[in-house]
Amino acid sequence: MTKKGTIYLLLISTLLNDSINAAFNFRREPKKKKRAREGYKRTKDGWIRLDLAPDSMLRVGVTYRPRDCPAKSKSGDYLSVHYNGTLFSDGKDFDSSILREEPFVFQIGRQQMIEGWEKGLLDMCVGEKRKLVVPSDMAYGNVGGYGSEAINRINPGATLVYKVELLDILDEEAAAPYLVWGL
Repeated sequence: MTKKGTIYLLLISTLLNDSINAAFNFRREPKKKKRAREGYKRTKDGWIRLDLAPDSMLRVGVTYRPRDCPAKSKSGDYLSVHYNGTLFSDGKDFDSSILREEPFVFQIGRQQMIEGWEKGLLDMCVGEKRKLVVPSDMAYGNVGGYGSEAINRINPGATLVYKVELLDILDEEAAAPYLVWGL
């Protein structure tokens, strides 16, 4: 087929597609309206779904990954992180190590943290940033709780959103002064 023939074929295909859509009155709904109709809410960080079921899966998004990654986090490692936790429903902050100006250090894999963190922070590179959307059954369930200094109550059944940056993977000695639960 010649170049001219290819162009005509594309033009005819486009015209036919437009005619069929017009004949059947198919109109594409704008994404904004479609998402709002499907239970999404627009936030400063993008669209979030409002109606997560309690048994929903953990959602992990990598928002930044460094080029060099000599080691990834694994069960048993001591992680130093900065994080900000918000309520999924209204975006209100309930906890932040950034506001406290002190990294949070814990040992992953010891079930000290909510299940969403235990699973969502594995295989992370130092310097990597992730966004975790944690359903209630992987967070505080039907009990709920409070963020740091009772900034905001975490309601029973609440889905939580965390933005986490892995600052460092520490050895046991370096982590010891930071650990709340001891070694």
